[in-house]
Amino acid sequence: MNSSTADNNQVPEVQENYELLKDLPFFADFPEKAVKLLAFMAERSLLTEGEILFEEGDDLGRFYLILSGWLMLSKKSGKEKLVIERYGPGECLGSFSLLGAMPALFVLQASSITTVLTINREQFVKILEQFPEVGKLAAGAFLRELRRWEQKNLTKAEVCCLKRTGATVL
Repeated sequence: MNSSTADNNQVPEVQENYELLKDLPFFADFPEKAVKLLAFMAERSLLTEGEILFEEGDDLGRFYLILSGWLMLSKKSGKEKLVIERYGPGECLGSFSLLGAMPALFVLQASSITTVLTINREQFVKILEQFPEVGKLAAGAFLRELRRWEQKNLTKAEVCCLKRTGATVL
């Protein structure tokens, strides 16, 4: 990843980062100061087409907000590469990996020139240390995200598929 942050643009970029983050469901309930600090620590990266963000087995350790371009999630199946999902501007990935190791089950790569805003686990841990209430708020956000995922992906699934999903009733 190539950083596209220029020192002379830092203040407007930090404000823009704040505006983007505060409106995301995951960060919406966080204290304003915590979101502002995350906005300051967040990094923008310009990805080239085909650039791999992570491969199967990698520990993500990052939250991604796509600002422009497209990312493709895929899985190797023998000699074939199966495209699982495509993500575009405004979509987020990796929020669960902010709290702990999450080895990737898939490959994520840029399918076009793409700009992402990232927050890494170390940055998020600093927020947790400085704002202890964020831990409880993050847990609630994770549960809402999991519920949203279930509604999107499981409500229309066939019974055979539901038996293999690891639904959250556990």
